[in-house]
Amino acid sequence: MARIEEETGASVSLWFDDVEEALIEAWRLIVTEHPWLPLVKDPPGVFVTQDDITARTVTIATAGSAVAATLDANPQSGQSMAGRKIRPTGFNWHARITAHVANSTSLTLDAAPETVAAGTACTIFQDEVTLASDVGLFHTGGLWAATGEFIELWDEERLRAEHPDPPSGAWPPEAFCRLGSRGIRLSEYPTAARRVEYPYTFIPADPSGTGELEIPSWLRPAYLHAALAIAYGFKSDRRQAQAAARYEHLKERAIAYNGRLLAGLGRLDHGRAAPALYR
Repeated sequence: MARIEEETGASVSLWFDDVEEALIEAWRLIVTEHPWLPLVKDPPGVFVTQDDITARTVTIATAGSAVAATLDANPQSGQSMAGRKIRPTGFNWHARITAHVANSTSLTLDAAPETVAAGTACTIFQDEVTLASDVGLFHTGGLWAATGEFIELWDEERLRAEHPDPPSGAWPPEAFCRLGSRGIRLSEYPTAARRVEYPYTFIPADPSGTGELEIPSWLRPAYLHAALAIAYGFKSDRRQAQAAARYEHLKERAIAYNGRLLAGLGRLDHGRAAPALYR
């Protein structure tokens, strides 16, 4: 507040709420500006794939949307199939299971283009996974299976073009894509239970003003100058350009230092010293 020549008390300055907004806006800017090493989640995210189920048969008496399907027996003891997909054998389509109660033989499907006769073999599989709520960027560009296989991140258009529906089963899948902020889809569905890690940068919560910032000390000057530039802009202050330029300078220095943290100071780095944050 003092930097924009305002009183610091919340009940004194009319600009107090605006400065709080500037701090939040600058926070979201800085944490999404670059994959900062200190925001890499420790430990990484992890999930276990679901084995496909091939020992059941299915009946679909009516075609259309939100249709009922019936299995010959409970597909998997104690587990709901909601969120998985089902493909009748010999049919060139699959449907998403939108509702299922554990240990029941009754399913609800999102849509079925045709009826399926009683006793038709089927495959129930899961090629989509929901990740941690704070997942941001994939730190190493993909997923890592417990046995060392790397699963590369593609955009959804490429994955759909090179692995069109209906999907096939294989391990490891060639690639995966993101579905929204938390969901992913594998190019092939898993045919066994597998442990998979996903190193990622987390999205920190907005600062509340009561706890320590979740960015390191060497990144905070850039953050504060970003907020200062935004606050100057609210007041149409000519110093906005100077604060914005200072932010860009500090940000670039922070990016360079972040790179040195990842690269180290070995011989292959030719002995270059990490750049200072300030000039």
